[in-house]
Amino acid sequence: MDYYVSLLGDDANSGLSETRPWRSIERVNATELLPGDSVWFQGNQIFVGNLCLADAKKHHRQTSGVVTIGSYGEGRATIDAGAGSGFLAENRGGVHLRDLNFIGTGVFKNTCSGILFINTLPGDVKFADIRIHQVTVSGFRQSGINFTAEPTDSSWSGFRDVRITDTTSHDNGDAGISCIGAWNPEQSGYAHADFYVGNCSVYRNTGIPGKGSHSGNGIVLGQIDGAIIEHCCAYENGRLNDYEGGGPVGIWAWDANRVVIQFNESHHNRTGSSKDGGGFDLDGGVTYSTVQYNYSHDNDGAGYLLAQFCGARPFYGNVIRYNLSVNDGRRNSYGGIHLWSTGANGGITDTTFYRNRVYMAQGADCEPAVVDCMSDRIRNIRFYNNCFETDGNVALVRGKTNPEVVFKDNTVATNCESPQYPIGDMKHEAVQKRYPKTPR
Repeated sequence: MDYYVSLLGDDANSGLSETRPWRSIERVNATELLPGDSVWFQGNQIFVGNLCLADAKKHHRQTSGVVTIGSYGEGRATIDAGAGSGFLAENRGGVHLRDLNFIGTGVFKNTCSGILFINTLPGDVKFADIRIHQVTVSGFRQSGINFTAEPTDSSWSGFRDVRITDTTSHDNGDAGISCIGAWNPEQSGYAHADFYVGNCSVYRNTGIPGKGSHSGNGIVLGQIDGAIIEHCCAYENGRLNDYEGGGPVGIWAWDANRVVIQFNESHHNRTGSSKDGGGFDLDGGVTYSTVQYNYSHDNDGAGYLLAQFCGARPFYGNVIRYNLSVNDGRRNSYGGIHLWSTGANGGITDTTFYRNRVYMAQGADCEPAVVDCMSDRIRNIRFYNNCFETDGNVALVRGKTNPEVVFKDNTVATNCESPQYPIGDMKHEAVQKRYPKTPR
């Protein structure tokens, strides 16, 4: 069935045509939407309320067909969620959201995420076939877009086959785009699988003061096996984070396997504490992942951070290559490339950096370095064929004598002028032209 909603409609109508539309979100929520059904809100209109696809117990098994919710006519419809969620789907997959705006009352008045998919089922159930395309989300306290797994047992229930494309998430609190699951570092497995985030913008997701953990991230994926983040831009996130135990990052993954982060730009991300505010990060138990062809610049924290915290799974087999960092580490004491480890599960091991370019100049509120690898809890770290440049006033490599780190065939230059823009293929626009987007 195709259902239509317009402010010129009436909830007593059938809703089955543009000439007999419903009027309200409440009428949509009162309808059991089945796979194959669609709901279309009239473009350029504002609908007040909270869309909800509640736990559909009949459809816990994946079935053919999806529920599609979008706009019809000219322009996008706007869902004004007030203090609640713009869209909530509980224990179900097969949902496509497209051509919509979701707005909340702002970080300090709203209490929820803009778009929230939550799985609470036991038994390793992973809901699939979720699409978010050409959507804008802003003004929510938690994440603009949030996938959460909270199973009632110790299983790996969550979500898989998720695609978020051509979407903007800005001026939220905790994050622009995030996924998280029940953290079971002593067990093998992951809550989520096969996420794709492409051509998205995440900005001014400021953080939540007093939260008690890191906040203000751009894109952060956790408890996931298989993900691609590409052609995205993250900037001006994190300034209200006040947690001293860890801070926000523009684009990052943690407790994850087989993640590719490529062709992205992350810049002017901030922190309100002494921690992080960086461009990119592989953090806490990441394995077999690649960070490549990215551009990081003017961030408070590291351009490219690798970190291993207490209790995390083993961290190994990662590659960081063909990236550019220009004047990151604008606060505190970060490197353009920075490794930090508590030594949990062997620390950071078997990681290679090659063909990266890092430029670093002194700043007013920082003690930066091109590379910081001072941690004594890292092993078999290799730097090959990188280009390291400074203005002559900052440290080149902190920890160069670390016996677990090998530097070979790198180019070093000092007293260099700061590049006004990245050179050649490292410029963000040039990267996108030379390496086209993955077909959707």
